Amino acid sequence: MALKRVLLIALFFLSAVAGTNHVVASSLFSEAGKQAVFLSPMERWMPTWDLEGYVFYLERAGYHVDVLLDESVSISFLKTGLANYDIIILRTDSLDAEGASYYCSGEPVTAKTRTTFAAEISSGEIVVGACVGFTAAFLKHNYPAKSLRPGLVFAIGALTADLSSAFLEGGCSAFVGYNEILGLHWGRLDALSIGLLRYLSGGYTVKDALKQLDSYIHWGHGNSATWPSLFSSGNEDFKI
Repeated sequence: MALKRVLLIALFFLSAVAGTNHVVASSLFSEAGKQAVFLSPMERWMPTWDLEGYVFYLERAGYHVDVLLDESVSISFLKTGLANYDIIILRTDSLDAEGASYYCSGEPVTAKTRTTFAAEISSGEIVVGACVGFTAAFLKHNYPAKSLRPGLVFAIGALTADLSSAFLEGGCSAFVGYNEILGLHWGRLDALSIGLLRYLSGGYTVKDALKQLDSYIHWGHGNSATWPSLFSSGNEDFKI
């Protein structure tokens, strides 16, 4: 346990050293209007390891950052609120229902939940189980083409890569996620994700930030290190 914590701390702090001389690229957005949101609907059960690290690098890149946790990441918000942001960081858990993945919102499960969302449940957009979860179909229904800002979506959690097509079809420029079955516990995904934001905030493209992070991991932990692999799609030359 102690060794794992040391490795996590090393990943975060040493990544802060890498790439500091990289030239910061001009943003695709006006400085006055750059908006980012950090969503963690499972925060109560799976707290974010170093939430301040996420916010720091987003602010470093010139973004105003909204942080929404637990019940604030409601189904009502998810239906419309994502359209207001240039960068969306969605940190959540995924579950399986008859072979299809669904992703936890912060909507509380109550005796009235199935009645309230009966139509969405019937259409396969919402699944009620351990949480009130939404599917890729939910995103496609609520965010048709060009309804999202042409920015970055970074989905942190198990099998979040499955959401890439929904976000890209909705209008985002680039998507980064994970295509493995991984838990949010222990901070491994957070450490890796904050490391990627470090490079992105320094002006790297999505593609080059991923390369830099991969090189750092192997340099710092050896070629046998088993860190989760990141998935990207869309415009890999995108800069935040």
